[in-house]
Amino acid sequence: MTHNRIPQLIHKYTGHDMIQTYTELPAFPDSRIRLLVACMKASGISPANQDLYASVVSLVQMGLDTHDLIDTHTGHQSETEMRSRQIKVLGGDYFSSRFYFLLAQAGQVQMIRALSEAVCEVNRIKMDFYGDMNKARLTAHEYLEYRILISSELFRAFAALLEEELSPQWNGLLSAFSQCETVMKEWQSLNDPGLFLNSWTYWHIWHTGTESERIWLGDLVSDQLPDGQALDALLVKYKIRSVLADKLHEHVASTKAMISQLNSSSLVDELSDIVDTFVQALSAPALHSEMR
Repeated sequence: MTHNRIPQLIHKYTGHDMIQTYTELPAFPDSRIRLLVACMKASGISPANQDLYASVVSLVQMGLDTHDLIDTHTGHQSETEMRSRQIKVLGGDYFSSRFYFLLAQAGQVQMIRALSEAVCEVNRIKMDFYGDMNKARLTAHEYLEYRILISSELFRAFAALLEEELSPQWNGLLSAFSQCETVMKEWQSLNDPGLFLNSWTYWHIWHTGTESERIWLGDLVSDQLPDGQALDALLVKYKIRSVLADKLHEHVASTKAMISQLNSSSLVDELSDIVDTFVQALSAPALHSEMR
């Protein structure tokens, strides 16, 4: 299928030797690309343009996500850590520059404008997001809403390309898929204590936990991992895995209900297959007793 071609098509950029040697790349936006490709195919967009549009939005998204991986703490860093930070900065810029080049080469001036405006909007949302985080004003629900907006905003630029019947449904489908993907990633991130400070779980415990637990959360610093035993105890106490798993099942059910309203049976089948991958992620071995 076309979506499987996209990582191969952009590998000439993402597989650069310096990037591979000194840093790790963010995850490829697989479910959003599959959704986009399926809807472009249903709208009669040529295979060449499907590849082009999916490739460029992948590069832009990975450029933005690479910049998000940059470590901003000011303490002492080894030469390898400093080099990794530099490559993240340059790699993110490099991916973004390739998006301009590929679209300009194809004469796609309107799409350059549309995606450029989308990048500006993503960065505006991120500024609001990080501002609210720094002021400790976020609820867990607001955290998820910000994450969903950030992951979906670039892809909204493609609504005008889709067929007249599908175009009005695009934003709803995109938001639904982004909800599923965001909650799935939050569930998966529970296996990595290094992601705890920037997670739905942190804000959920911040607002539902005891005063002593909030003090513990407030004392955490970005360049140190939280105490594993203390974190495990909180995850079990607040049944975090179960709560997130329930949220994901709810979003999957509502997304499938939305998909069932589409007129194309082949599109319904293809999108349903994508949604099923979110639930399949829950079959990964759990590390905490509440899911045993």
